[in-house]
Amino acid sequence: METNGRAASRRVSGKASRRAVVGAVLGAGLALGGGMAAPAAEARPGPTGPGGLTEASPASLSTEDPPTDPSADPSPTPPVTASVQVGARELFVGDFETGDFSQWNTCQAKGFNGRCRNIGAGNDQMRIVSGADARQGRHAARFNIRPGDVPPFGGRERSEVQSNAEGAVVHEGDERWYQWSMKFPENFENPSGGWFIVLQWHSSSGSPPLAINVDNDGRIRIGGDGLKSEPKRWLGSVRRGEWVDYTLHVKFSRDRGTGFVEGWENGQQTVPRYNRASMKDDENYLKQGVYRDEGPETWVMQDGMRITGP
Repeated sequence: METNGRAASRRVSGKASRRAVVGAVLGAGLALGGGMAAPAAEARPGPTGPGGLTEASPASLSTEDPPTDPSADPSPTPPVTASVQVGARELFVGDFETGDFSQWNTCQAKGFNGRCRNIGAGNDQMRIVSGADARQGRHAARFNIRPGDVPPFGGRERSEVQSNAEGAVVHEGDERWYQWSMKFPENFENPSGGWFIVLQWHSSSGSPPLAINVDNDGRIRIGGDGLKSEPKRWLGSVRRGEWVDYTLHVKFSRDRGTGFVEGWENGQQTVPRYNRASMKDDENYLKQGVYRDEGPETWVMQDGMRITGP
C-alpha cells in the first residue's frame, strides 16, 4: 500500500508544539465522559465546549469564547463509560483543541502535502468541527474522502494528519497507551476495497506494520499489512452515528515474543493482551484520518488523541 508517504512528508515534519492547558482539558474531558481516563494524579477540572455549529465550513466555525464557568456550559454531556488506566507520562496530544491542525506536523489530502499549520482550520478534505459535534472539549476533526482524493505525491485516496514529534514516534521496546475517539456517519457503507485505515503506525517504507483498519464486514481491526503474518484482532464494530472511545496499549518490537497489543472499546476490554511484532525497522511514526484504496464519498470524525507512557 503506502510506499512513498513518509519520504514525501518527512521533509515538512518537525517538532509538534503542545500547550500544557491542552493536556489538562483533555484529561479532564475524557475522565468525565470519554471512557479513557488519565491517571488520578493528572486529572484536573477544565471547561468543556459550548453547543455550536454542525459540520461547519472553516469560514463559518464558531469564534465564541469558552465559558469561564464550566457549570454554565450548555453542551450535552457525553455518555459515561468505564475508564481505562493508562500511562503516567503524557507524551503527545493531538486533540484539535487548538481549533486548527497545528498539533500535527504534516497534512496530506487531495492537492495538499504540507505543514498542518498552513492548513489552519482545514479545507474541503479535512476540517475542524466545533461545539456539540466534538467528542471532548470544543473541537474535533472531520476527515472527508471522495473518489480520486489523491495527494500530490500519488498513491491512493487519503485525508490524513501525521506526527513526527518525539512523543508520537516510537522505537524498539517503547511502551505506549493511545486514547482516541471516532465517529462514522449514519449512512457509512462498509468498505469494499482492499483497505480502509483510520490510524497507522508507519515505518520508513511499505505498508504499516501496525494499523487500525475497517474491514469489509464493518469490523474495526487491529492489523497492519506491513506484517501480514502477525495475528489480527477485532477491536469492535462500526457504530454508525455514534462517538466511540478507544484505548490501545502497545509494546513496540520487531520480535513477536517481546511486542504485544491489547485494546478497549468504550472502556470495555475487547482485545486481551496478545503477542505480535509491531515494527519492521528502527521507528514508527503516527498517522490519523482516512487512507483507503477506493470507495464512495464518506467521512470519519476523530477526536481526543492522547499518548502516554509508563
